[in-house]
Amino acid sequence: MRKLLALLLVLPLLGGCAVWGPEGGPNGVGIAKPSAVATTPTATDAILGADGVQRVTITVTDRLRFEPSEVRANVGTIEFTIRNTGGSPHTFGVGADKLDNINGGETRTLRVTVDRPGSYPYPCAYHGSVGMRGTLDVR
Repeated sequence: MRKLLALLLVLPLLGGCAVWGPEGGPNGVGIAKPSAVATTPTATDAILGADGVQRVTITVTDRLRFEPSEVRANVGTIEFTIRNTGGSPHTFGVGADKLDNINGGETRTLRVTVDRPGSYPYPCAYHGSVGMRGTLDVR
């Protein structure tokens, strides 16, 4: 009997929640929408040096992202400087050219020559499955 009485007292309270839902009833403001977060990849152009080599610096951190995640370049030689400002090791590679174990605090350089326009991925072998990927777009 006491359980039934307790249930009868609680049901009207729950019913109001069920009727109005998360929007909060009349004049309710509703569920707060998540703040806008940039989901588009960051992009940058490789800079052409006086020696004809295009250069770009990519930073990697423990957030498991390449910054920038998109590099635009022209057909030719591209030199990537990879700066790992985090603590986790990462890898970087374009095609058959690769850098393994870029340890935390380390900066390494990879020079590649691309002779055809196209889109070339640069995933981290360790963290690619969680989104640590980038793209070299060659025009």
